[in-house]
Amino acid sequence: MKGSRIALTCAIALTLFSGCQSKTGTGALVGGGLGAGAGALIGGGQGALIGGAIGVIGGGLIGAALDEQDAENLKRESPRTYNRVDNGENLTVNDIISMHRAGISDAKIIELIDKTGSVYHLNTYQIDRLKKAGVSDTVINYMMNT
Repeated sequence: MKGSRIALTCAIALTLFSGCQSKTGTGALVGGGLGAGAGALIGGGQGALIGGAIGVIGGGLIGAALDEQDAENLKRESPRTYNRVDNGENLTVNDIISMHRAGISDAKIIELIDKTGSVYHLNTYQIDRLKKAGVSDTVINYMMNT
């Protein structure tokens, strides 16, 4: 019974998002898989269902933050940063610089900082690096207040 619920959840997620060749679909599928796996380890079959559902929603939200052009630009500028964004991982100072260089707007960078739960304790050297790279004061100030 528990196995069939997991299979059903995965099948529904795959059906909903397999036709979407977007960051939302990819993020949702990755998030669902990771959430189901973590839930299964922590709480068994019911944990897998809950974890999978939460992962689908969370992964879809992160994927939706970047439109197709932004995603392509970021993938070209920094595949490592692209993968971190896609997987909802914490973003580093280098990732913020890469997103800026890829032409991603301040608002989207800030949104991704929030959605990934990234927290910064910037030192003077890091602030100088961000400024020299052209990252806006808006983004730097936001990073300093996370």
